[in-house]
Amino acid sequence: MSQQEYLKGVKVELGVTWDKLAELANIKPRALKTYRMAETSKDYRVLPPLAKDAIERVRSDAQRTK
Repeated sequence: MSQQEYLKGVKVELGVTWDKLAELANIKPRALKTYRMAETSKDYRVLPPLAKDAIERVRSDAQRTK
């Protein structure tokens, strides 16, 4: 699964906007945008482990409250 697919899957799973996902994970919206770009984009950036951990915490918290 690509990073782009992973992030889109989390967004859909949580039912939030990109901006809300960024807010929940405490990631700047512009940074999240670069993480979700296609790998061929000149603006693409690899999702840092700390950012991925933050997204996984948001995901985990959402699953616990269901």
